[in-house]
Amino acid sequence: MTQIALWLASFLSIFAGAGYFYRPEHKITPLIGASTNAMCCIALVLLFNSQNGFNFLTIGLLISLIGNLLLWFSNRNKDLSLLLTFTFPLSGIMLLLNATEFLSLPSLQSHSFGTSLHILIAAVAYSLFTAACGIGILLSLQEYQLKHHHLKQLLRVPPLQVLEDLMFEFIWAAFILLTITILTGLYFIDDIFAQKLVHKTVFTIASWCVFAGLLAGHHFVGWRGQHAVKLTLGGFVLLMLGYFGSSIVLQFLAQ
Repeated sequence: MTQIALWLASFLSIFAGAGYFYRPEHKITPLIGASTNAMCCIALVLLFNSQNGFNFLTIGLLISLIGNLLLWFSNRNKDLSLLLTFTFPLSGIMLLLNATEFLSLPSLQSHSFGTSLHILIAAVAYSLFTAACGIGILLSLQEYQLKHHHLKQLLRVPPLQVLEDLMFEFIWAAFILLTITILTGLYFIDDIFAQKLVHKTVFTIASWCVFAGLLAGHHFVGWRGQHAVKLTLGGFVLLMLGYFGSSIVLQFLAQ
């Protein structure tokens, strides 16, 4: 049943991405997106129940699902269809990786409720940062086209100011959750600077510093545009290296 749900959700994700690319204004497209998100939720629940805990692939699927939900809701009054064109197929790829069990990975779940809560909050924070980066890329491309007078090639996205405001809304929410993630890690994890966690901890704190500087610079100095996007992407890369990068390295070192 779990495999069927994963494969069906993957197919729907690719179909939804195509719908947002070819027919973004059609009334049925948001319904397809909603159905896809619902099927992904079902597949994720079945996957969690069938596994003894969760690994970084299932967490990656959770991150992509939350990101799709956030962008789907935001798309109701802002045209983010171009972004959904890419995020839904990416979720489809994550579903396929989980369905085929591409990598044999150890469980990350702890019997401790606090540690599991820490991982869940981190996943939501990563999802928000992922959405913010996607919006930042659209913002950067749109600004580049306007500056070079490529008016006929303008992307199908909201105005620059709307995109920038939305990007910082996601960053603020994600930054608050990332702060909570670090604090819960310090409280619930016995030795957060242990050898197996030090890479994750250092990269996460470095990412927190980047986003703290970005938000402070935006508020007090007025940082925006390309500079804000570059810092957003830089902080996001550090965060992903802290989680996925260290997880992959540790997995291969253990083999």
